[in-house]
Amino acid sequence: MPLFKSYLRQLIRQLKALKKANEAGDQAEVKRIIDELLKDAQDGLED
Repeated sequence: MPLFKSYLRQLIRQLKALKKANEAGDQAEVKRIIDELLKDAQDGLED
């Protein structure tokens, strides 16, 4: 369970950063964060 909570904390940080970048109109940062989220999710499935 602690590992899952750690994952959720990281996910919340990334989503907040994504929201902020989107509101600022920083499409390069939005793309970077989405790519990072996708990589983290894929890596998590492969563990």
